[in-house]
Amino acid sequence: MMSTAPGRRARVLVAVAASTSLVLGLGSAVFAGLWLHARGVGTEVDGPFPTQGGVPPPSTGPEPLPTGDCAERACNYLLIGSDSRAGLTPEQQQQFGNEDDVGGGERADTVMLVHTDPVRRKTVILSFPRDLWVQIPGVGWGKLNSAFTGGVSGEGPLTVAKTIANLTGLRIDHFLYIDFQGFQSAVDALDGVQMCPPAYLANAEGRIIDEYSSLDIAPGCQRMDGATALAFVRARHLPCDNVPDFSRIGRQQQFFRALITQMLRPGQIFRAVGLIQPVLSVLRRDETFLPGDLVHLVGQMRGLSTGAAEFRAVPGVSGMEGSLSVVRMDASAEELFAAIRAGETITDVGTVLEGTPISPANVRVALIDAASAGAAASVETILGDAGFDISPGILPASDLPADAREGLAILYAPGHDQEATVLSKYLPGVPLVESLKLRGVPVAAVITAGYEPQEQDPAAAATCPPP
Repeated sequence: MMSTAPGRRARVLVAVAASTSLVLGLGSAVFAGLWLHARGVGTEVDGPFPTQGGVPPPSTGPEPLPTGDCAERACNYLLIGSDSRAGLTPEQQQQFGNEDDVGGGERADTVMLVHTDPVRRKTVILSFPRDLWVQIPGVGWGKLNSAFTGGVSGEGPLTVAKTIANLTGLRIDHFLYIDFQGFQSAVDALDGVQMCPPAYLANAEGRIIDEYSSLDIAPGCQRMDGATALAFVRARHLPCDNVPDFSRIGRQQQFFRALITQMLRPGQIFRAVGLIQPVLSVLRRDETFLPGDLVHLVGQMRGLSTGAAEFRAVPGVSGMEGSLSVVRMDASAEELFAAIRAGETITDVGTVLEGTPISPANVRVALIDAASAGAAASVETILGDAGFDISPGILPASDLPADAREGLAILYAPGHDQEATVLSKYLPGVPLVESLKLRGVPVAAVITAGYEPQEQDPAAAATCPPP
């Protein structure tokens, strides 16, 4: 049996968590002073959200949650990324297209709901396909992204929030909004984000290219600046993108987990307070989103590195509505919404989407240090940068199941071959071995001394992970 007890982990997760809490506590004190200067930055003083209580729950939904601070009760944050080109330079508009090129107006390019539960110490990040066919209050049936018509200065956030509330039965407490320019500026303020896109996304010439999002990079680990990161999270025309909307959601989840994992490393935590002003300056938010809410949300995000956060996407199937290509919600989504509303354990619903390989963000991996002489720690860094869930940490070789082969291997429990195959794309050359005695985690990588991830050969790169 594999133990995941903190005392047996090679890296000291408890110490890291304690350090994070200390820094967040000190940061909160400093934050109070900074807020006097930053409190108006990015707020919608005349915004659409009411002064108290966020967006009311739908009349057919559950009873309203008790009012109070988000540190004391479950809260739902609506994250909206729009395709607005406002603020882009002429060169950037040529790169990403201007408003006329995309049909004018503002649409929701990305819609996520972050559900935080301080009692259960759980966070759920739920992605909604932008082409999801939904009922929009006051409008009728349409794609979810069209609910943002009018933009952040109009009724866009409120309409999206009402749409999501009616769809899920979840109260929306706050919203955060960012456009193309803001996203690039935020990533640049963080000095970029380290990512490790796999070789199977590359074309025959060995480049990862999506002309529609202006993505053109080589596979492998690299630091992405704001423009490159924006192109990566918007890409939806790459090899293996059988359902483009779903593939893009997977990469957005991958990027988000990699970003937070990097920000929560000890060397980065101490930069957090200094990043408040530049990040707030590119975000728009409702005026009731207070300093305590932001500090608490950051604290909840710490769960991404401790296994307390889960990524899900609203399951659906692609179809047509007249001449429109849409995504129709699968009935299993109701199970997902109900579990979040009730604060219950979420099943695997929404981890795998139609025709799409599982996202690394939903692959939980333990590293087993088989006298690796530091190689396991290097691999853990790579997998963290690739957006995998590395919360189990590095485990000693004594945790190796008795039925496992000796030496370098990717072990997987029965029924978890898909996750293992996705992992193998980032650790080429490591053999896959099913283990009947693997417990606690679905996948574990046994790392031996001298191992370094190798470049994939063209034949291996051309093989997509199974959907």
